[in-house]
Amino acid sequence: MKIAGIARSAYYKWLNRLPTSRDLLNAKIMKEMIVLHEKVDRTFGYRQMILHMNRQFKEKLNHKRLYRLMKVAGLRSIIRTKNKRYKRFTPEQVAENRLNREFTAEKPNEKWVTDVMEFKYGQSRKVYLSAIRDLYDGSIEVM
Repeated sequence: MKIAGIARSAYYKWLNRLPTSRDLLNAKIMKEMIVLHEKVDRTFGYRQMILHMNRQFKEKLNHKRLYRLMKVAGLRSIIRTKNKRYKRFTPEQVAENRLNREFTAEKPNEKWVTDVMEFKYGQSRKVYLSAIRDLYDGSIEVM
């Protein structure tokens, strides 16, 4: 008690104190949180827990209070990994490297390059755009 710097009487008063109404409400909230946490297979974090606890209790509960009580009770959400949408694949056809990084041409219509872009519009519609560029003067060919 000398180390903590408190009187002996204060320690025994704290030891034999009765729980306050706030302590009782916190215990009730933690009990409900544990039941809900198990019911939803531990997927709720504190934000979802706030929504469901505020529906159950008449008074509005503070998010910091629920966050603190979840930490005390050891409740944590299970973070699920997202499925990857992109799958790597090896291309079936690979074009021969004819330019060999020589991107200049001596005369018009000698070397052309192109790229294909995909645009999505509407619900599930796609449009492809392919511009053909002449490497002699950088002009775009319209066909």
